[in-house]
Parts: sequence; C-alpha cells; structure tokens
Amino acid sequence: MGDLPMSWHEDFSETDYQQYWNLSPEARGQRLTDQQTADALKALLLYQQGRQALDTHDVNTAIASFAEALTLRPGWHDVWAGHAAALLKAGEQETAIVSCDRALELEPSSAEAWSVKGAALYRLGRHEAAANSCDRALELNPDDHQAWSTLSDALNRQGRYEEAVVSYDKALALKPDEPFTWGNRGAALQKLGRYEEAISSYDKLLQAEPKRYRLWHQRGLALRKLRRFDAAIANFDEALSLQPDFYPATRSKLFMLLQTGQLWRYVTGSKTPTEREKVTRDLRNVCDSVVKTKLPTLVVISLVVLSSTHSQVMALAIAGVFLLIAAIGDLLAESQQ
Repeated sequence: MGDLPMSWHEDFSETDYQQYWNLSPEARGQRLTDQQTADALKALLLYQQGRQALDTHDVNTAIASFAEALTLRPGWHDVWAGHAAALLKAGEQETAIVSCDRALELEPSSAEAWSVKGAALYRLGRHEAAANSCDRALELNPDDHQAWSTLSDALNRQGRYEEAVVSYDKALALKPDEPFTWGNRGAALQKLGRYEEAISSYDKLLQAEPKRYRLWHQRGLALRKLRRFDAAIANFDEALSLQPDFYPATRSKLFMLLQTGQLWRYVTGSKTPTEREKVTRDLRNVCDSVVKTKLPTLVVISLVVLSSTHSQVMALAIAGVFLLIAAIGDLLAESQQ
C-alpha cells in the first residue's frame, strides 16, 4: 500500500489517499476520464497508478503515468522522483538523473530522489558521485535498502572494501534474503583476504542461484588461498560442469596442479572414464584459448620474421619465445588471483 507524500498533505488526507490507492483499475480510469475530476486529484490518481505499475514492473505504464501527472502538477517533487525511478528501471540513467535533479530543486530533502540518483550514477560508472548521493539519501532515510546496496557496490568498485563490507551488512540487516548482495559482499571480503567469510557469503548466493559458474570459480579461488586444494578443484570442476568451455576455471585448476606438483600425474596417470573426460575437456580448453587469443598474433609474428629473415628456423624460434612469454604471462596473472 502506498503512503501519502508529505508535500500533498495540504491537498489530501491520509484516509483519502488510501481510499484512492485501493480503487480498481476500472474505477481509477473512470475518475481520470471524468471532466469533473479536479486536476490535483487526477495528478494523484496518475501518481498512484505509476507507483502501482512500478510495483508490478510495468515500466512503460509507470513512465507514462508519472509523465502525465507532471503535466498537471509539475511542482510535486514526489512525482519527479517516481518518474526518475521508472526511467531508471527502463535503463534510461541520464534522463532519470534529470528527473532526480528536478525533484531535488523542489525538495532538497527528497530521500528517494537522492537514492535513485545514486543508483543511476552507479550504472553510469560514476562511483564516487553515486556513493555521495547514497550517503545523502541515507542521512534522510537510514532504512533505504536500495541506497545501502548501491552505496556498498560503489564503495566496492572504488576499492574501499572495508567500508563496502560494513555497508553490505547494513543492507543485509534490512533485507537478509537478497542473494546478490551476499555475493558482492563475498567479493569484497575476498579482496580483504577474509576468505572463510567470503566463502560463507558466496554460499548464500549459491543456495539461491546454484548454476552461477563464475561464482563457483571465485569460491574455488578462495579455497585455494586457504590451501584447501581438493575442495578448490571440486569447485573449479563444478564451474566447468556448468560451463565446459569456461577457460578461467581450467586455467586456475591446472595452475594449482602445477603449483602442487600434481600436473604431470593429472595429465598422464591412469584414470576412470569420468576423469579422462575432465582431462580431455581441460586440454581442449587450453588449446581453444591458444587458438582464440594467441594464434593470430603468433601467425603475424612468424610471417613478419620469415619475410624479413627468410629463415623458417628463426620464425619458429621467435614463435616459440612468444608462446613461452604468453604462458609465463598467464601463470603470473593466475598467481595474482
């Protein structure tokens, strides 16, 4: 059920607002088409229609309703804030910010406008500005889950991981069943080296979304840091069972086997049919990665060397050096995971 915006108390009572909120779509439509309905009431009915459309994710109806309400009452900041929220849901971040700014010109203490603006700025990659807007929203409304969530992600993106974790905890205190917040919290904890806590956060998301193969890979990396190698391999294999051509999981797995001296035995040792399938899959992923990411450059280098030196031996030697450097680069990148 909607709440009566504070700026409208002089026009409508709380009882009237709730009565209009509960109108059926047919009754609302009749009121809107009735020539005798005052503009203020039409604006209210359209505003409520927009809010209800937002609740049901009918974004187009929401945008149209708020826009029509604004033609009748352009001075109601709550309508501008609602309009901004609808535009944000439609992916129109820049236009949403314009509506937020209009709402804030009319009412600088509009918590919703600050919150929506923060979310729009975040989606545009303006993370510091997003965090500042969310801070302002939370000063006005400390119980705004969306503002806490956006602030957390913005801090995370800025590398302010300690602050991000605190903010994620605030968001989860308000809405503990938000799986993606748990996942993002886990990523921040992993950056801080708090691997056990990160794994626990990942598990919350995986309970709701068990087929997120990238998260299984990330969980495996955390387990590897804890030197729980068998569990890490199981996580990498889980990622690959969900997405067989996901090369980062293969690379992480093979790097760990190399690091622990088990790679040769893994590739050449006797195996069950299932284990042989895994080895074949991993080797295929390595070959595919070489073909996709290194072979074009390798061919160009070889042709340039061959054309300038007319020596096949030199071309092959240079190609070999390139592959060695590329392999070392892959190992260094993996070691930093």
